[in-house]
Amino acid sequence: MTSASKIEVKRLSDGQVSVRKGSWRDVFPEERRDAWAAWYERMHADYGYSGYLDMAKAVRDLDPAAD
Repeated sequence: MTSASKIEVKRLSDGQVSVRKGSWRDVFPEERRDAWAAWYERMHADYGYSGYLDMAKAVRDLDPAAD
């Protein structure tokens, strides 16, 4: 199982986006989704942890129309 399969990205009832991996979680407004994906990509560039790229992809792949 890859680390990407353990990442859960969903839109909460208040419209915010939740990114969860294990006990760790980030929650942010929908309009900040691209900025967060870019931040995960920068963290990967800085620290080399492939999970950051998986999180960036999962955040970008969230359907903007999904409930």
